[in-house]
Amino acid sequence: MNSLIIGTAGHIDHGKTALIKELNGFEGDRLEEEKKRGITIDLSFSNLSRGDSNIAFIDVPGHESLVKTMISGAYGFDACLFVVAADDGLMPQSLEHLQILNLLSVKSLIVAITKSDLVSKELLDQRENEIREAIKSYQNLEILEIFRVSIKDKSSIDELRNYLFTLQAKKLSEDGVFRYYIDRVFSVKGIGNVVTGTVIEGSVRKNERLFNYGANKEVQVRSVQIHDQFVDVAHQSNRVALNLTGIELSELKKGQLLSKKGFFRGFKEADCIVTAKNLIHNESVTFCVGARSISAKVLILTQKNDSYFVTFKFDKDMFLKFDEPFVLIANSRVIGGGRVLNPINEPLKKQLKIEFLNFLFKKDFVNAFNILKNSHKNGFGIISSYQRFGLNHEEALKAARQIPNSYVDENALNIYDLSAIDRVKAVIKFMIEKNQYAIFSAASVALKLNWASEELCQRAIDELKSANLIAQNDGVYTKIGIDITELKVKIEERIYKILESANLAPDAPYNIYDELEIDRVTGDNALKKLTGIRRVVRLVHNLFVTTKALNEACEKLREIIKTEGFVNVVNAKERLNLSRKYVIAYLEYLDTMPDIIKNGNDRVIKG
Repeated sequence: MNSLIIGTAGHIDHGKTALIKELNGFEGDRLEEEKKRGITIDLSFSNLSRGDSNIAFIDVPGHESLVKTMISGAYGFDACLFVVAADDGLMPQSLEHLQILNLLSVKSLIVAITKSDLVSKELLDQRENEIREAIKSYQNLEILEIFRVSIKDKSSIDELRNYLFTLQAKKLSEDGVFRYYIDRVFSVKGIGNVVTGTVIEGSVRKNERLFNYGANKEVQVRSVQIHDQFVDVAHQSNRVALNLTGIELSELKKGQLLSKKGFFRGFKEADCIVTAKNLIHNESVTFCVGARSISAKVLILTQKNDSYFVTFKFDKDMFLKFDEPFVLIANSRVIGGGRVLNPINEPLKKQLKIEFLNFLFKKDFVNAFNILKNSHKNGFGIISSYQRFGLNHEEALKAARQIPNSYVDENALNIYDLSAIDRVKAVIKFMIEKNQYAIFSAASVALKLNWASEELCQRAIDELKSANLIAQNDGVYTKIGIDITELKVKIEERIYKILESANLAPDAPYNIYDELEIDRVTGDNALKKLTGIRRVVRLVHNLFVTTKALNEACEKLREIIKTEGFVNVVNAKERLNLSRKYVIAYLEYLDTMPDIIKNGNDRVIKG
């Protein structure tokens, strides 16, 4: 279906709601206060269908005090029906709405000069010229067509309606991630919690699981509605009602972001490009994005005429996306707006951050990535490229491959400076110098260095092997010249001695492996050998003790029974001076003996 969203804009009482009613028969002013005062207060939603085409209308309020509501509606426009009354001409809210549309890059305008029956042709010509001249000053706006209409002239309404059906919907993004700001919340008896909003990107399906980032909660979509019709899937540029389960009505709020889980992280600051007049450093503004508005502090990084790089500080986490548009309000009026460049907290020094933002503004991701690569010596990840750069993983990798002096781990989606390989090599050299019997693998080195990916460690290992400093044996690596068979026996003995010295309270195996600087697989194989010949016993998942120590523990537990009549966690802890973890393991082993009876929490010997 060819579906697009057309929103209204214009000064109060210029006939926006009346025009929608003539186009599709929908009465937008449904609230009692709206009917009483004769003005639109809240957003209203309606549609008009013809054949395979559907137009969704968002009618916004024109009153100056309701500008936040207007912004939340305009965020979802594909095109705008810009309404100007012929008798009044352009008024203050006409111009403020144009400013908002320009900031949100709602490029396509269809101008409707309403009440055209009330004025002369000469004045209509004048109004049209005034509108064309005014819109010329906004670089992101374009007039598609101008119509002179009157609700008393059916043919003028028909002409406008027919034209609207010639407009084509935006091309749907094939790989966009679903994004949707909640603009209304309510409950329907027999159905449950319902939210409405505009699909900004991607699609949503019935029974799909989504994540409410504002509530930090996963939800399930029980049903999807487009203009009161149940559908299986809704796409970009659809007005959609979602019946959500897994969340309470009180947890759902206007302005919350719904999307797929794992694609966004929240931050209390963002770096942006702003167009505004007389923006003031450290001033407080209202930051409007989607249906959300939040207080923000302005930290100006640099200014050139009316263009600024700004860091915004927020009171709460914001889940913003690269290149996302926003509008700024101060003292209840629009003062500017812009685009998000860096939606996450990136601790760069001021001059380097300005350079970084310049590259992001130009969408020069190769040079932007290069700055991050040089700034993050332990590498930086591009797994969050959708939020951070508006890129999918393949697009991010394409840019990463062009970065000079870098190593790109395409599986882990990490980018490193080439010096990172030398740093890993230095760690391995230190290991084999300190312990000539060290056994390791890429996996064990990566565990030791939590910043290095396994693939990066393998690259360092391969270079050391090519330099004849290490050798590969049975899938692991050792210092060159080490006999692996002899080494395995040595490792078994060293593990046994460590367990023996620890007696009743040994460390977990992975701590022993770290102490010996051996690979986990090698260590596990050595423990399997020791348990196979019963020199060591595995009590629970990560607790191995020598058979000698186990026998000693059981003897001491039996002594407690003889002296106190029973043994349990409390008296065993006190007498053996062990933590609860060890005591429980020994008591559970004692339970396996035929002469021991468990009575509640106590163990006793059969009488």
